[in-house]
Amino acid sequence: MPIAPIVTRLIPVTRLSRCYLPSIVPIRAFHTNNTHTTVHHHHSPVPVVPTGFTYIPGFLSQKEQLSLTRAALAHLDNVGPTAARRKQKRLIADGSVSIDEHGFLPEDSCYEFEQGHFDGVIRHYREARITDPQWASLDSDGELITILQRIKSLLPSVDTQCHVLHLSSRGEILPHIDNVDASGSIILGVSLGSARVLRLESVGHQTTEDGLPLYYELLLEPGSCYIQRDPVRYTHKHSIPKVPGTIHRGQRLSIMMRDMPTPTS
Repeated sequence: MPIAPIVTRLIPVTRLSRCYLPSIVPIRAFHTNNTHTTVHHHHSPVPVVPTGFTYIPGFLSQKEQLSLTRAALAHLDNVGPTAARRKQKRLIADGSVSIDEHGFLPEDSCYEFEQGHFDGVIRHYREARITDPQWASLDSDGELITILQRIKSLLPSVDTQCHVLHLSSRGEILPHIDNVDASGSIILGVSLGSARVLRLESVGHQTTEDGLPLYYELLLEPGSCYIQRDPVRYTHKHSIPKVPGTIHRGQRLSIMMRDMPTPTS
């Protein structure tokens, strides 16, 4: 399986309504202020992929993505409000909506999204922990467990915890560094649904000549995996920026796995 860093910018396609295509470009450093984004070439430090970050495109097939998406959404529905499940069933039964080819109900209003996370980092989302027995209860033919085992093989430890995160079409994750006391040394993310940009922003380690932090942007395509190992978890904030209103966007689902922290005496 090839492992390659890919950095993208969203380039507008003027003749296609509501359509933006990802343009693959060499790795570059960006900085932004309140009014515009600047791309630096010759007068900034030569950017490199942050140490400890790995991106694996095309890790899951379309069929595997659909199986994982259906199971993860079903789990979120099961642990969510009863009224939300009843609403979904009613909308599907009367033909108002139907599940799309990626496994999602097409409208954000079909789900009960939270407006904000308790720590203020995530907006317009649903999230839940999920255990191996809960995955198994959603696996009708054994395929799901096989997919999960292949994903877990990317981690150095079998002692992991997992949660699923569903972002609405206007959902976002603000720049942050994870609570390192709540997990071990590695975090893995599986991307499903709509492609979204991941931003890694240097925290006081690399700057432009103007003293602004460098950041790296990566298009997380559906079916891809990314891995953050020490030290990138400490040297870079990561975020999923809100998509501008002029760009067509959809819901994103991520499966997050992390190794368990080592007990301290």
